[in-house]
Amino acid sequence: MQTRKTGNAKGIDVSRYQGMIDWKSVKADGISFTFIKASQGQRYVDPTFITNAKGVRAAGVLLGAYHFVDATSVEAAKAEARHFAEVLEQVGGAKGLDLPAVMDYENNPGNLSKTLISTVALAFLLELERLTGCKPIIYTGNAFAANFNASLGGYPLWIARYSDTRVPSDTVTWKCWDIGNTAIAAR
Repeated sequence: MQTRKTGNAKGIDVSRYQGMIDWKSVKADGISFTFIKASQGQRYVDPTFITNAKGVRAAGVLLGAYHFVDATSVEAAKAEARHFAEVLEQVGGAKGLDLPAVMDYENNPGNLSKTLISTVALAFLLELERLTGCKPIIYTGNAFAANFNASLGGYPLWIARYSDTRVPSDTVTWKCWDIGNTAIAAR
């Protein structure tokens, strides 16, 4: 996959783990967009989602949101997509975001096959798109991306960048990423 270029927009992803964030400082550091964790599984809502969304908007940073997938079946994936869509309504829905909604799928606690991982991911993405009218983005780590088959290649890829120097490898499904994130510490 491609390396970053100095002219690329810089973005971050955050959740409750970053604590209170000074969004004006984030903006001053050159961050132009952020994706905030909204939900996980079929019931969890990140307790900082609304506060962070308000802070991002007040600072003039572009707002996106993500859902961390726990599903191990098609039915559970669709239920998770419905939950995410409901949580997004608290900030004006998926169309109220500045950036597409994101499916964060980067681990396999259910020990699913590669085929089932792709089936679960596609079920989530199709249901979310049906509910919101917006095509979502896939967020995953480089190693986990190798689990996804060609059925997911039409979705934009946001690749986790755990290092500023390591360039992600090509995968069967993607040869380039659309978004590469930057880590953030609490501010």
